[in-house]
Amino acid sequence: MAVKFGFSDECGNYMPIRTDKQNQIHPFYVRSLFLMNGNDYKLLSNRFKSLKTEFGLPQNEIKWAHIWSLRSCQRYGNSPKEHKDFYFLKDFDYHKIIDFAEKSLLLLKELDSCKTIYTITNNKTDAKFSEKDLFKMHITSLLQRVQYETQIESDDLTVLFFDPIGDKKSKLLRETYFDIQTNGDFVKNYTHIKDSLNLEYSHHSAGIQLADFLAGVITGVLKGYERSIDIFNKAVYPTLRHYNRKILGAGICEVPSNKNQRDELREYLKKFSP
Repeated sequence: MAVKFGFSDECGNYMPIRTDKQNQIHPFYVRSLFLMNGNDYKLLSNRFKSLKTEFGLPQNEIKWAHIWSLRSCQRYGNSPKEHKDFYFLKDFDYHKIIDFAEKSLLLLKELDSCKTIYTITNNKTDAKFSEKDLFKMHITSLLQRVQYETQIESDDLTVLFFDPIGDKKSKLLRETYFDIQTNGDFVKNYTHIKDSLNLEYSHHSAGIQLADFLAGVITGVLKGYERSIDIFNKAVYPTLRHYNRKILGAGICEVPSNKNQRDELREYLKKFSP
């Protein structure tokens, strides 16, 4: 029996009722997840720490959002003093931090077995549902694909780790996860996924930090940022889960499921995918 680890994080925000300004700031709500062999985790963690040393960076948690906050400060001459969360990066050119994020994601490509999965909600549609329903749809889509991927080997098991997002939302995540595991859906039984969701602090976890970079990169791709597209093609695309050579519906899933949105995603990704 082999144990796999899955790490997931989110990017963006969702509300049932959204203004144009809110949609402009957060046009998408994205959840990323990558699967890896549990035996390789220590190696990945050590390589990630060594990469920070190689770039002369402190071992603090570096978030994708830090890069663009730092970029804004450096481009417009704003002082980062009031931004305590990324002040430790004040002496680094933001280009260097982007290069670090790219090399970090290339570590996943180097693993013997790594599969990346995304769930994406387009906030610019007219769809309106509760935050609880949003979580349920995203988690269900992820669990289905993790189950399919893990059950390839009959005795394998995946343990999932999510980044906590505040007490109320973290409780909602756990309850939603348990509800899906208990009541099931057309998958019926998630026999190859551990029955309890683990919430793991990102600053303690290389896996969650890399999931954050994954979520940030795909958001940048969806917004048309050239640097994000370049990183995606080099480091992420090769690890995307696929089924019968198809990525949409297997490694990139629109939430809720919608044929028109999937077709739009397909045409958009064709523009730059390798």
